[in-house]
Amino acid sequence: MEPWALVFLIVTLPFGLYATWTDLKYLKIPNIVPLSLVVVFVIVGPMVLEFDEYLRSLAYGLIALLASILIHAAGLVPAGDLKYTSAIIPFVDTGQLLSFTMFVALASIMAVLTHLIFGWVGLAPKGWASWEGKGWKRRFPYGFALTGGLITYLAAYLVGPV
Repeated sequence: MEPWALVFLIVTLPFGLYATWTDLKYLKIPNIVPLSLVVVFVIVGPMVLEFDEYLRSLAYGLIALLASILIHAAGLVPAGDLKYTSAIIPFVDTGQLLSFTMFVALASIMAVLTHLIFGWVGLAPKGWASWEGKGWKRRFPYGFALTGGLITYLAAYLVGPV
């Protein structure tokens, strides 16, 4: 078991759940979520990671933020999803970014299916933005998938490196 994974799971879970809820309900991830996650990592990271890994994680988060600016400028992805992605990257083992990407990909499939099924069977809450449109006009809240990927990754890491 990796102690840092347990600590990161505990500290990121509330922010992830809030990001998921706001993204499902409003199709927005408030700026306070990624900002809070960065503050949490800056405070907690040095306590649970070796210093060189901590610095590398911060650097990867900064690289993700810079890439996010370019991706958003190209109009490819909404800014909230990109800010949230940049804020969660430091919580991932820098040697396991490919594994994390696979967890996010699998969580994306599961989140899309869950979102669609809730809409089809009438379980979607009324007035929630992510279920408002019809057909192709319906938008998917990717914060839902990002949270699922991070939480599943950290939980799996408790068993051993993934």
